Amino acid sequence: MELLLKLKIDNLYKAKDFTDTKSGEITKGKWKIQTFDELDTQEGKQMKLFDISIPEKLAMAFKDKKNEDVTIAVGTFVNNGRVGYYGLDV
Repeated sequence: MELLLKLKIDNLYKAKDFTDTKSGEITKGKWKIQTFDELDTQEGKQMKLFDISIPEKLAMAFKDKKNEDVTIAVGTFVNNGRVGYYGLDV
């Protein structure tokens, strides 16, 4: 099964490298797409910003596609009861 996510690229950036304070191990920063989604709530419409990690190869392909709609294959995870997405290199 493959899950496809259609979204508008509002921003594309590379996150900073992370250094573990205990071990000193450095984890390279990931490329991320930022996109807004409109949610219906009891109080009205709310705009929510989502960050989606993507492989570098995909980031290079999307470099010039800011404000354009794209479709990407994604995996999902749950963190603190919320569903998150990450781009797959297919």
